[in-house]
Amino acid sequence: MSHPIAPDTTKRSVQPTHYHCYKWSGSGQEWDRLGKTDTLDLNSPDRPPVRTADWPIKSPRLIAAVHTGPKDACDWLIAEWDQAREKALNPVPEWVSSEDRAVRALQAIETGCWPSYSMWLAGGVIVLTAVVGTAKRCH
Repeated sequence: MSHPIAPDTTKRSVQPTHYHCYKWSGSGQEWDRLGKTDTLDLNSPDRPPVRTADWPIKSPRLIAAVHTGPKDACDWLIAEWDQAREKALNPVPEWVSSEDRAVRALQAIETGCWPSYSMWLAGGVIVLTAVVGTAKRCH
């Protein structure tokens, strides 16, 4: 079953030149220690944002990889998803396939709808990942 993807309303008309692959993980205590600050609070650069489009204003330390093509960025995201899935606190159902997720993620990246995933892992760890395209000269 295919579902349409809504466009990102924060998207500009400029095509991305590369894709930042973001990752944050930490314990529940770390998550709590960082507080419930607003995603745009520049005084909390190490806290992952609430909105996917806000990842670029956070600390560059949260960039785990950079790719020049949407397929490579999607492959990174799905590989991270697969690693998290293996350690999930609550097992991911078999019918949630990585292949289907990859098709939707690639379509999202290609249309500027930046995908993000989060999952609680066994041991009280949460992991958040996202892909956001940019045309800024930051590298």
